[in-house]
Amino acid sequence: MRPNFQMALGCSVLLHLGVVVVLFAGSFISPKKPEQKPLSMTMSALPKDKPIIKAAMVNSADVERQIDKLKQQKIDAKREQQRRADKLRNERRKIQELEKLRKKRQQEKLAADRAAKRAKEQAAKEAKLAQQKIEQAKAKQKDEAEKALKAQQERQKQEKAAAEAKAKRLADEKAAAEAKAKRLADEKAAKEKADKIRKEKLRKAKEAKERAAQEALMAEQMAEEQAEVNRARDRRVLSEVEKYTVLISSAIQRHWNVDESMRGKQCVLNIKLGRSGIAYSVKAVSGDKFVCKSAEDAVYKVNNFPVSKDPAVFARLKEINLTVQPEFD
Repeated sequence: MRPNFQMALGCSVLLHLGVVVVLFAGSFISPKKPEQKPLSMTMSALPKDKPIIKAAMVNSADVERQIDKLKQQKIDAKREQQRRADKLRNERRKIQELEKLRKKRQQEKLAADRAAKRAKEQAAKEAKLAQQKIEQAKAKQKDEAEKALKAQQERQKQEKAAAEAKAKRLADEKAAAEAKAKRLADEKAAKEKADKIRKEKLRKAKEAKERAAQEALMAEQMAEEQAEVNRARDRRVLSEVEKYTVLISSAIQRHWNVDESMRGKQCVLNIKLGRSGIAYSVKAVSGDKFVCKSAEDAVYKVNNFPVSKDPAVFARLKEINLTVQPEFD
């Protein structure tokens, strides 16, 4: 673009210089006609060794046309220069706009990359937290299993100690009974030896009969007392069983998702509980299938049911048939 402009400008300058030269040369030419002299005189007056200079007449209209042409070329060159400058500005503006667009897209890409990076980091963080929760749950489950094992071992130890204590007590009671029997036998032998008469025998028989009657009465009284103790214990155990049955039902109700379609329906569940209160078996015995399935899910949602530490109470709670019915506020 620039070499063509420079070439046009150079041509314009040369043309202007040519016009100036022509005008300057024309100022020395007289517009008057030269005097008519005889050809012979004119020719003889000229030096023989000098060349003849021919002067050309310049047409002013042609000069004006040349000047107008040069002016027009200058105007055209200026317009061309302006057009090229405008085109250059337009191209620069387009380049700037393209550069702005490129930078904008680059910034958008950087923003998208940063967002993707943040999302990836967030996902990694959440995955790490989830893994930590899983590990914590495993650790908790392991700890509960270890606690359950220790509790079982302690219970077995206590049961063994109780069995040993019972065996020792029975052995002591047997030894005491044997000692007592020997003592009674010795006393009886001494009495029989000291008093062999029939009266003494009758008296001893009467005393023995009375003693037997007294022992029978005492045994009957003791049996009655023991029966009352057993009845009281059974009432207490039954009361505890009823209490824990209500607690178990309440725990199921808290974890039971119910809807209006269950209203007025019920289910009988057979539930087996461990010593820690964990339900390891749940079966529907009877009732609406949908209600039973929902109730089973509620049982398994309960981590630990409340259970009694009393062996007699737990013996009745470790496997129960429980009738459940959805409750509505």
